[in-house]
Amino acid sequence: MKPTNDDTIDIARVLALWGHIMDDHELGRLGEVLTEDAVWDGSAFGFDPVVGLDAITSVLSADGHARAHHTTNIVVSEGPDDEVRVRSKGLGIVDGGTVISVVYADELRRTEDGWRISRRALHLT
Repeated sequence: MKPTNDDTIDIARVLALWGHIMDDHELGRLGEVLTEDAVWDGSAFGFDPVVGLDAITSVLSADGHARAHHTTNIVVSEGPDDEVRVRSKGLGIVDGGTVISVVYADELRRTEDGWRISRRALHLT
């Protein structure tokens, strides 16, 4: 599908909400940004890819994640059916105050509850 301007705004909100959920340690709210069958691929940081909200919550509850998450440079592109592809940059602050930069390669699906991330892969820059 070709995303509209309204879609792009809604998608940017989902990506921003991800950071707030992570930073506020409210992982029980991941269903507000992820599909039930979402894939999270943090293999760039040594984590095995996982599927589903419970598995993703478990991985994100472990030590070794950034303490602060900031999403920038959001580019929304056409995808199949009710899906879009999104590429964005992520800045994270880790222990000791070091800033890291990643590229998020996301697939989002339109659901009855709005846009949700169905696949997120992190890549180091």
